[in-house]
Amino acid sequence: MSNQTKGSSSSAPDGARSRRRRGEKQRGIPQFCRCVEEAVIRTSGTTKNPGRLFYYCPKGSEEDKFHLFTWTDERVVEEVEDLKCEVCELNADISDVRAELSTIKKESERIKLMVELADIPYF
Repeated sequence: MSNQTKGSSSSAPDGARSRRRRGEKQRGIPQFCRCVEEAVIRTSGTTKNPGRLFYYCPKGSEEDKFHLFTWTDERVVEEVEDLKCEVCELNADISDVRAELSTIKKESERIKLMVELADIPYF
């Protein structure tokens, strides 16, 4: 008999999954079927894929290609690939912020020096 658990109901974070447009193939770990039913994980009991996990829509059937059916391992690989891209983008953003911070610190020091010099009386 197969093992069944409900999929996560947490919302997708900003990034690759939230940037999908209608009509694009969904990547990564699915939360819902396109019919809006929550995705469920089940373990395959077939001889071809014994013990392999898959996501599916409880409203679907083997003949029905509209509803969600996808292998979990393939979706996890997509999720990792997408997260790698997001990490690279975030690292680039961090570098930009550090450069801006350095510029602001230098400008702040320059302004402090100007204020100190302005307070010195001239004789």
